[in-house]
Amino acid sequence: DDGHKRIIVSGGDGTLALAAGIITGTETELAIIPGGTLNHFAQRLSIPTDTSLAIELAIHGKVVSTHVAYVNDQIFLNTSSVGAYVTFVRTREYLERKMRYMMASILAGIRRLYHFRHTHIILNEQKIKTPLVFVGVGERDLQIPSAGQVKAGGREGLHLIVIRCNSSWSAIKLIFSAMLMGIDPLKKAKLVDNAIIDEVKVTLRSRKKWLTVAVDGELIKLKPPLHYRFKRDSLNVVVPDAKDGDA
Repeated sequence: DDGHKRIIVSGGDGTLALAAGIITGTETELAIIPGGTLNHFAQRLSIPTDTSLAIELAIHGKVVSTHVAYVNDQIFLNTSSVGAYVTFVRTREYLERKMRYMMASILAGIRRLYHFRHTHIILNEQKIKTPLVFVGVGERDLQIPSAGQVKAGGREGLHLIVIRCNSSWSAIKLIFSAMLMGIDPLKKAKLVDNAIIDEVKVTLRSRKKWLTVAVDGELIKLKPPLHYRFKRDSLNVVVPDAKDGDA
């Protein structure tokens, strides 16, 4: 509001998304000091995790335009999901009060597989029974060792993945098959809906007026239906020069 050309924000993906929601679509530049647990967005932009180096970059780095996405009016920079991941995050946050993040994540994942649940959704007028709907900004790599990360040279858009399985055991097999073989064999077997799109509408078959949705690792409440949309080159971010680090 004061007309500053560049702002510096220290935090994790949720904090950066909050800042991005304010300055997206303006000329203001976002410089990042990674301060979260995983820092997916900063990692994707090759922002150094060392604070002194990140501050130096924030002051002198070049500016590029990057993509963001929205679910209804909520911006996100990395991923959003509905279904199993929401309950996973709740369980992990509870366990983090007693143990470290990584162990809490592992135990939360095991618990969610043990207490397997489906979500009934309507995806572009098609009824689907699924444990998970995943939406990523940019095409994701689905094979080890970079599973879940933005794919190098991948397509632009929203990466929509809808899993089709009926039990925790079938979910485990599907996850490992996807990581080892990639998504195409599963798509041909009609176990996964997988597409790169610009927008999609997801409706959960529920009587609840508010839905819990995961966005960049945070849980928020949104009114259905969920309208996901991709917005190209709408956020100005400060990144290293190619000679200083592949941006």
